[in-house]
Amino acid sequence: MSKPSQRLPELEDSHGARYPLKEQFAAGGQGVVYTTEQPNVLIKGFTNKDAAVKQRWRTHIEWLIRQDIADLKLARPLVLIKEPRMAYVMELMDGLVPLKTLFDSFIEATEQASEDNPAPQIQNYLDQGGLRRRIRILCQLARTLNQLHGRGMLYGDLSPDNIFVSDDPVHAETWLIDCDNISYDSHSGLTVHTPDYGAPEVVRGEAMLSSLTDCWSFAVIAYQLLTHNHPLKGERINDGEPEREDEALRGEHPWINDPDNPDNECHNNLPVQLLEHSQLPDLFQQAFGPGKQQPTERPSMAQWLETLTEVDDHLFVCKECGSHSILPREALQPEGAECFFCGSPADPELVLFQEFIFVSHDEKVEKYPELEGNHLATGRVVCLQSGDQKELKRLLPSFSYDQVPSDHIQLEYQPDKLIITPVEPLFISRGDNNLKEFSKKIPLKTDKRHQDDTPYCIHLGDPQQTHVFWQFRW
Repeated sequence: MSKPSQRLPELEDSHGARYPLKEQFAAGGQGVVYTTEQPNVLIKGFTNKDAAVKQRWRTHIEWLIRQDIADLKLARPLVLIKEPRMAYVMELMDGLVPLKTLFDSFIEATEQASEDNPAPQIQNYLDQGGLRRRIRILCQLARTLNQLHGRGMLYGDLSPDNIFVSDDPVHAETWLIDCDNISYDSHSGLTVHTPDYGAPEVVRGEAMLSSLTDCWSFAVIAYQLLTHNHPLKGERINDGEPEREDEALRGEHPWINDPDNPDNECHNNLPVQLLEHSQLPDLFQQAFGPGKQQPTERPSMAQWLETLTEVDDHLFVCKECGSHSILPREALQPEGAECFFCGSPADPELVLFQEFIFVSHDEKVEKYPELEGNHLATGRVVCLQSGDQKELKRLLPSFSYDQVPSDHIQLEYQPDKLIITPVEPLFISRGDNNLKEFSKKIPLKTDKRHQDDTPYCIHLGDPQQTHVFWQFRW
């Protein structure tokens, strides 16, 4: 923070608009960010004194201002400050703090916890929004990076310092700031990285930044956010000489959950079993196992986004302790599922929406004669509890929603009813001969639940042709 007595200048942009600076907001290796007297308007200043570097930076920012990235959750450059100042204007909504503040709080809780007494760590985890908030932060971050990569660009120096999230743990709004390193993937020419988050090949000085190094940094941040530990810093590293940490960050030691080498295990963190009913442990193994030495083996941002979205769909809140756990992927009913944190049984009143593909008679005969019956389960399941509002999406989450409606069906589970709202006219059926078209809200009363176990089916397309449908019981 700037000293109250320090008078900050008023800056003018290249179009003549003026911005009285208010106070320092953030600082890093490449610059400093100030708030202004205008709401949500920030100024990012470049602090390198080298004349050639300054000119390259200004040319790059001019290029970045022209790029089509306004729809992404990036505090992107909007306009340059008039020379000789080396700075630009950007916008960022109120109520956001660096993700690093969450990391700092759980580092403190981890130091207070032990293998025999994990209570401080677990309480911090829940106080900061639990598993659901962390998954939703990562979903938003993965979506932004996936869309950036889809345009042939990379972000660059990804770290908890330049990821900003809601300061209210109820919310998970997520934005990237410090966009100076965004460039085309094919010619970034950059090696800058934040300690702990640089890909091993960058730390070793063997490669430039790329979308593959973004994927590494994201995986490290995701693992830290979900388990309270750096994936390369187990007890062998933390209890060893400082040189070992440098070796680990260069990729010379096993990661902490390496299935073939337990030498770097870590017990003072939340166990990866928290995520066992998902594909996340497999993605972490792929990233920090084969992907540690072979960048092309790392999961893409599309893979991360689809897996994280599936986890969000499968989360249920425990009625006893208020934490979130993952419903087993194979569960079609909540019976048998338990809270990871307290062991209480899952809410018996949650509703599961399961996605199927209906195969028409003609297509079955022509293409799938070996198919038993006429429908296939896709594996997609959405878990809904009282108080939830969710959408059944039209597309997989890694696809862009820019040009088409993002969903077919909106769901709202109120205490006295389940409300199903189609975005466009659809068909709903129950049983073999009860097909009806609906274009308005359908309320299903809670007091009528469990009277008939026959499933409902919501058909996304012509019910007589091959189409997707969602099935649920009420």
